[in-house]
Amino acid sequence: MDKILFSMVMIVFPILMYLVFSCYNSLTNKKIEKIVFIVTVLGSLYMSFLFNLENNKLLLFCNIPVLICYFKKEGLFGIVLSILVILISYIKYDVNIFITILKYFSYFITYILLYRRKEFNYLFFKISAIIQGFFISFEYFMNTYDGIDKIISLFIYILVVYLLTFFCLYLFKLADNVSSLYSMMNKIQSENKLKNSLFKLTHEIKNPIAVCKGYLDMMDLSNIDKSSKYINIVKSEIDRSLNVIADFMEYSKIKVNKEIFDMVMLMDDIYESFEILIKDKNIKFNYHNKYEEIYVCGDYDRLKQVFVNIIKNSIEAIENNGIINLDISLEGKNVFISISDNGMGMDKEQLENIKEMFYTTKKNGTGLGVALSNEIILAHNGVMEYESEINKGTKCIVKLPV
Repeated sequence: MDKILFSMVMIVFPILMYLVFSCYNSLTNKKIEKIVFIVTVLGSLYMSFLFNLENNKLLLFCNIPVLICYFKKEGLFGIVLSILVILISYIKYDVNIFITILKYFSYFITYILLYRRKEFNYLFFKISAIIQGFFISFEYFMNTYDGIDKIISLFIYILVVYLLTFFCLYLFKLADNVSSLYSMMNKIQSENKLKNSLFKLTHEIKNPIAVCKGYLDMMDLSNIDKSSKYINIVKSEIDRSLNVIADFMEYSKIKVNKEIFDMVMLMDDIYESFEILIKDKNIKFNYHNKYEEIYVCGDYDRLKQVFVNIIKNSIEAIENNGIINLDISLEGKNVFISISDNGMGMDKEQLENIKEMFYTTKKNGTGLGVALSNEIILAHNGVMEYESEINKGTKCIVKLPV
């Protein structure tokens, strides 16, 4: 009995590890889930072969990993595992090959017949338990029966196998429930985030529409000068609404196509693009780079979009005698891009909300530029941080892995 209990613990151990992994990672990656599942059932099968009764003729627990495969609707892997069990049982443990084949074929037929049933899990376990009991009894009487006193031991073995099988399958069912619950929570959070975003979008569009309506109500077509002024205001508000919608659409469909490229080349490209524009605005643009090349894996166009947006914000924040510094530094396995200016800066509240959707201090801003840039940097496994003081300027630091 001690040997049986020890074997039960060893067989269940890989399955418990699967449950822990499921709870921790929620198995959102299907490839990882498949690998972990395969390792789990193979580990459980190995532990099953470590336990066998006298004369190596009655293997009680080897069918559990196979049943787990069918229970999880991994039919192909269940067949492979069945063949493996049959071959090892016959070669190493001297069992009756025909009875063993019939037993595992019965499991397979049960799986095929019940695969499309709504109550698959319950029915499969119920029928497979009956098959288990039948074959355990048959093998027991065929191999070890030597009197009526052995029948009690037989029922104990059947009960042990039944309970262990039920417990293992229950653990897998529990792991699936945990994974489903996590997916449901993620879906709810995504829906809530979308609702909040749509609410903010509605609010941002509602204001200019209200302004348009107010001016249209006041419009007097007989007064051409005043009507022309109102029309320009209405047009401006409509353009602002269209910009908000365009930026929101861009934010909601971020796609990053990564490839290896030279970050120094990207910074050179950005500097050349802004050099003439910034000079025309009487702003000094300093570019500091001591590296010939720094290779990163990312989306060239998306990252260019981020840095262009940051520099545009710096230009708009500068009033007189402007200076913008663009610096590149390499520390360990990360490249740091720093963009600083001596503009109007931000207070503590603005700094805390700078990455929030629709938050803006600009008169005609949509409040989505920084939020969109932050999402792009996060998609590159990077970090974007801001430092700022009122009337002293702002620094944006972007960290990306090389």
